[in-house]
Amino acid sequence: MTTLTGAFGSGLIEPVWVLQHLLGFLGIGLWAGQVGGTAVWQALTAAVTAAILAGIAAQVGLRLPYAAPGLAVALIVVGALVALAVRVPVWCVVIVAAVAAVFHGHAHQGTILFWAGFACGLLLVGCAGVGLSQLVAQAESPRAVRLCGGAVSVAGVLDLIGII
Repeated sequence: MTTLTGAFGSGLIEPVWVLQHLLGFLGIGLWAGQVGGTAVWQALTAAVTAAILAGIAAQVGLRLPYAAPGLAVALIVVGALVALAVRVPVWCVVIVAAVAAVFHGHAHQGTILFWAGFACGLLLVGCAGVGLSQLVAQAESPRAVRLCGGAVSVAGVLDLIGII
């Protein structure tokens, strides 16, 4: 068995090991899956791009005030959008996903290999969210997908008050 080591491997597993990243990108994928159509790929592409650009911006010295609370609020907002099954135009989904993703990328610094791995990891988690939304909606009901969104929001509240 081989393990993922080095900068690429570190970036690849980061979205899975950090609960906020896991839930945030699952939430973005869930919402994109609910909205459907071109939102599925456009929201994920915008979110991954925004996270990478925010991380690189932080690495060169640009600071984002209130980044930690912003990450928790992003979880609350994205989870609420899923829980309420909010239907908006695709451009709005793309903007919300990108803004939420900025808080996920801002906390990291690394080499180009780290960023490549991080982008792949975020994309995989986001795609898992899209797949989860479709699978759960078909196997159970759209209500179950909304429940998943509620769980993401609750996790955001717990993060905001310092429990997780």
